[in-house]
Amino acid sequence: MNNWYSIKNMSEVAEISIYDEIGDYGTSAKNFIEEVKNIGKKDITLRINSVGGSVFDGLAIYNTLRSHQGYVNIKIEGLAASISTVIAMAGDNIEMAENGFFMIHNPFGQSAGEAGDMRKTADLLDKIKNEIIEIYQRQTKLPYDVLSEMMDKETWLSSQEAQELGFINDITEPLKVAASYNLSKFTNVNEKEVMDILTLSNNKKLFKMTEELKTWFNSLKEEIVMAVKGDEVSTPSEVSVVLSDNEDVVNKFTELENNATSLKEEKEELSNVVGEKESVIAELTNKIAEMEAKLNKSEATETVVEAEEEPTITPTEEVVNEWDAFAKSILK
Repeated sequence: MNNWYSIKNMSEVAEISIYDEIGDYGTSAKNFIEEVKNIGKKDITLRINSVGGSVFDGLAIYNTLRSHQGYVNIKIEGLAASISTVIAMAGDNIEMAENGFFMIHNPFGQSAGEAGDMRKTADLLDKIKNEIIEIYQRQTKLPYDVLSEMMDKETWLSSQEAQELGFINDITEPLKVAASYNLSKFTNVNEKEVMDILTLSNNKKLFKMTEELKTWFNSLKEEIVMAVKGDEVSTPSEVSVVLSDNEDVVNKFTELENNATSLKEEKEELSNVVGEKESVIAELTNKIAEMEAKLNKSEATETVVEAEEEPTITPTEEVVNEWDAFAKSILK
């Protein structure tokens, strides 16, 4: 019989998988809870790849796992959407595949009857939303208003975003999953993009290539910074990557090349600026040297030479001319 979950009760740990819409195939949370109770106090590994399902079944499963006396490790292997994200919050540790998605939104339901019946349904949905927000808050510590707004917008998170916001603890290797779910009931999703990432674009070679490109690009940035500082730069390492036909990969590689070109241009600009600054520094240094020379000159004292004794002036003897003397005597 088809089912939305499976449980393997092994000797030391129990493996549980939720790989479909919760509450489908005529199987309710009651069956799930009974089997979990039979596990006893063993540790549980719960694998999730689900679009969600019955909100009441999901809340019941969350409470059961939350009160389990063994360790509960959650592994989101593809998509955790809607009420399945609430179930994930029951884990003592929450892991998510690198290519997974985490989606939260407002609970929705259907109602028939008069206006009073509709209001009762609306009030019930508000209460359910408040309870779900409280569950998210226990894990993330995010403010109520932030979570409420995220749910209003039907927010889709990548594994990195989910980790940054506190919904998960760890990011694991990408996994190729069977993405056979129907996403048409959701309003804020690019279904093709989600399917491509979960299936076509999530192979390990692609992610390995992406990591190699990141490493190469980061090393290139470091070399540019070192070159600007004047430090010795090692020979750039080569990156050996085979590009696939995947458009996202090609676009990513183009983006990295453009960023590398931009950084090289910035390096040249910085080098020019450094050159200009060095010229200014040299000019200032010369001016300082000139000013120091002038200052030294202005501070110099005049050398005074003093004689040991006052000089004496010896009058010269007059030469007596006999004829001049005779002439003077006659005139007298």
